[in-house]
Amino acid sequence: MSGKLHLEIPASTANLGVGFDSIGMALNKFLTLDVAEIEGSEWQFQHFGPHIESLPTDDTHYIYQVAQQVAKRYNVSLPALEIKMHSEIPLARGLGSSAAALVAALFIANYFGDIELSQYELLQLATEFEGHPDNVAPTIYGGLVLGYYNPETRVTDVSYIDTPKVDIVITIPSYELQTTESRNALPDQLTHQQAVRNSAISNTMISALIQHNYALAGKMMEQDGFHEPYRQHLIPEFRTVKAMAKMHGAYATVISGAGPTMLTMVPPEKSGELVRALKEEFKNCKSELVTINEAGVKQQIIYST
Repeated sequence: MSGKLHLEIPASTANLGVGFDSIGMALNKFLTLDVAEIEGSEWQFQHFGPHIESLPTDDTHYIYQVAQQVAKRYNVSLPALEIKMHSEIPLARGLGSSAAALVAALFIANYFGDIELSQYELLQLATEFEGHPDNVAPTIYGGLVLGYYNPETRVTDVSYIDTPKVDIVITIPSYELQTTESRNALPDQLTHQQAVRNSAISNTMISALIQHNYALAGKMMEQDGFHEPYRQHLIPEFRTVKAMAKMHGAYATVISGAGPTMLTMVPPEKSGELVRALKEEFKNCKSELVTINEAGVKQQIIYST
């Protein structure tokens, strides 16, 4: 029998600034799974913690569905598995919960199907399922990752930027915001002039991040024209959080992923004061300091003695 598979999969923030569907960053909040082969033919799921207790426990489970698709692609059969899951990542909040589950499924299929997928191949598969790399790439690799998925060639290319030397404050509303609803708020097309403008802003933001010029990077991040102007009305707290963050010296406040979580980049000497102010102001939200994850997925094989 195979050893037990232990996975720690980080959360992620996507659409970072002007990096719509292309720039993401891993965060130290985790989906943790312990997976073991069992007798019989049915998979068993156990969910722990408030974020995932409502998930299904039968073969409609997203992890089961993805794992079986991967197994079919590589002509392997997966044994019946017992999967114990604990999550610090709230669902439908713009922190990469679905990307974490997707990556978990790929690692499970890879190990128990003995497929021997490389990290590069795992990324290609993940992006093909997800449609864009901004959540799955940092989830797999860790850090701040830029990527482009070419739907014609089905190839994803990524590059990396040094982890920003800033503190991260996230403010998570109590309500969910489904990605489909958030996507539907976006325009079908932009004018050529809008595309040029946002391309220039994005290029400047990336260059500033590379140079660790966070004041300039933040200035560019808050001029996003790809998604924030069209989605901010879905998050009633956004304008106030952004204004409070500015008063406390933050570099930028942006929508995390599809929302409704709001992410603030702030100098380390000012982060504690800011997060306490946000906690006091927004009783219906959870504001907290979170660190940037640089390791990506952690996998451990545990054998019985």
